[in-house]
Amino acid sequence: MMIDLRNTCVLVRTPGENEKLLKEAEKQGITWKGRDYCRPLKEQTFPNILKIFKDESIVHNSYIDANFAFYEASELFGEKGMTARKFADRIADLGNCNGRNCSECVLNKKNNKCKCNLCDISEWKDNIDELLEIAASGKATVLSPKEKAIDTLENFIENPDRAALNDEFVEALNLAVEKMKEVK
Repeated sequence: MMIDLRNTCVLVRTPGENEKLLKEAEKQGITWKGRDYCRPLKEQTFPNILKIFKDESIVHNSYIDANFAFYEASELFGEKGMTARKFADRIADLGNCNGRNCSECVLNKKNNKCKCNLCDISEWKDNIDELLEIAASGKATVLSPKEKAIDTLENFIENPDRAALNDEFVEALNLAVEKMKEVK
């Protein structure tokens, strides 16, 4: 069980940390101020400070308040940073293509958020947070359509978010239905 998040300010450095913290906040009955849910917001930027009040409401883009306990999300999840050596090892492993196609690689510009070829060290300058996320994930290739569909459905089952009913979700359902028909 994580700490009681009420009356805290939490620094989230990445969208992944943000999502993980908000899931825990939701379990504790915390919602965005003026809303009835606690999912990531499109307007959030990172790094970001989330402020959680005693009344179980949360705001983003806050400041550290001396009357609130302050934490880094990575501390709360026991993931305090990645050592330089661990990072270098992970990136070296990712950079070792072993015959993998560039189109499947997580470092390829088609498969990352920054749209840069991250296997080229000159592209790292403004993309360190994304590199850290990629290294922490340990994945070298993007998910196949089948794996992506499974991942989408599993995420929905874990956190049934009605707002997630997008094209990706519909495609996942279609694939699941097709596979079920094959078994029939």
